[in-house]
Amino acid sequence: MSSLKERLLRHKKSIAGTQEREEEAKIPVGEEPLGSGEEGQVAHGQSKPESAAEVDEWSVVGAAMEHTEWGDFVIRRRTYEAGFRHGQYELSRLSSCAEELFALLEPTVGTAAANRSAAPFHERLLFLDTETTGLGHGAGNVPFMVGVGFYQGNQYHIEQMLIRHPGEESAMLAYLEQKLAAHPVLISYNGKSFDWPIVKNRYIMNRMELAVEPAGHIDFLHPSRSLWKHTLPSCRLGKVEEERLGVRREEDVLGSLAPTLYFQYLAQRDPSVLEGVFVHNELDVLSLAGLAVHFACLLNGSHDWSCARLFGLEECFRLGLWLDKIGRSDMADTVMNALSEELLAADELASEEPCLLPLAQFYKRRGRYTQACSLWSRYIALKGDRATASLEPYIELSMYYEHKEKQWERALAYAQEALDHLWRRDALKRSRERKPIAQSGKRTREKEEREEDADAVSLRKRIERLRRKTASSTRAIRVTEAIEPEPFDSLLPPKSSAKLSVRSSGQASASAQVQGASSAVSRVPQSTRKRKSGLSAAEQLSMPL
Repeated sequence: MSSLKERLLRHKKSIAGTQEREEEAKIPVGEEPLGSGEEGQVAHGQSKPESAAEVDEWSVVGAAMEHTEWGDFVIRRRTYEAGFRHGQYELSRLSSCAEELFALLEPTVGTAAANRSAAPFHERLLFLDTETTGLGHGAGNVPFMVGVGFYQGNQYHIEQMLIRHPGEESAMLAYLEQKLAAHPVLISYNGKSFDWPIVKNRYIMNRMELAVEPAGHIDFLHPSRSLWKHTLPSCRLGKVEEERLGVRREEDVLGSLAPTLYFQYLAQRDPSVLEGVFVHNELDVLSLAGLAVHFACLLNGSHDWSCARLFGLEECFRLGLWLDKIGRSDMADTVMNALSEELLAADELASEEPCLLPLAQFYKRRGRYTQACSLWSRYIALKGDRATASLEPYIELSMYYEHKEKQWERALAYAQEALDHLWRRDALKRSRERKPIAQSGKRTREKEEREEDADAVSLRKRIERLRRKTASSTRAIRVTEAIEPEPFDSLLPPKSSAKLSVRSSGQASASAQVQGASSAVSRVPQSTRKRKSGLSAAEQLSMPL
């Protein structure tokens, strides 16, 4: 017995056959059947001539139809001449410093080939940004608009590809592959996690083989987070370009509204609905080029440091960490040394800077304890009297003087100060009025108390160990002073007895020498006398000490 689905399919086929026969019967004699002319060529993937209606339709948004051997799609082109500024940077400036971006390029299979290319490096970059129908990574998320930017000389070109329906996607992907072959290094913002995986999925869904893989991929979201995660409220591209590039978008469509506007276009077929989406995508691709100039200037040292200091010393510290992370150790040292000088010179500024202790840890990792100790001491001098001050500088200085300098007493003093500070902080917490809190809050408080108890136990152990070392060192000093040998002249008998004449009184002289020797032996330390107890007094005097 056939299933309901099979019966419905047979019924559908019979209806379709009936409709075909009716349409063939309606075709007048002498006319070509549908599909044998211009429309049939379009159905087989061939491009058709562009009609005047289509030109007028997409000219509203500054776009036009693109006819290729793979099919048709909508494209919008923009060209920016040398001297065009996006925010505080001229985009043509990248031509002189683009090679610095190689430090951000993770090595891949094609990186060496990209490096050997004869074209200037800024012309090998392809800036990519997509607008999709959703935020997921599944097969149902379609990039309906793909914007790319690339350099030709000092000109910056932007091309935005739009599909009017899913049937045009393969043509758009084939065109994108051509651009990737000409500009093999991708640059994006969160493109490693979102844009490029979505595009690769679409090649698979359309049964297209991506013959040209990117020679490298630079995702500007990663350095942006390294630099501005602690200083900006968000690392979204819109916030970064506003705060660090000086770009102000006016009447911009939110990226989250792009899918809604695209679905509205599909329902109304009005291209003007997508004008805001085109502008939004264009600004994103422009900001990618602006960020490329910004990062390249940071890497070649031509960035204006006064601008960086306007945003706070915390950003300078993050810049030094980022430079050290990507292998620019010399530049990182330059930034950190300048930052350290400012922190040590300005008391009021340093007292409120959160990067004081992290900078000391940076120097500690480098083995530069002189700079680290200076910063720890400055922190104690500025914040040591506050109940909220950190225990870190006390503990670090105690460890330094214990293990590096072997100054037990000084190390003990810092450890005791740390314990006293911990007790004062605990007393302040206990003095506060305890209010009923939720169960989650109780667990958090219990965890903090356990951590504080662990700190107290660790400090007590450190203090006990340092006290033992101090006492042992004191005893060693006392023993050394006790067994220090006296000068040899003091061990000789008095000169008066030494000058006695043996001929005048031989026996008296001998007895005097014996008495002098015995008195000298009595002044020799006890340990020395024990070693020489089996010898006569004269032999003991004649022996070297």
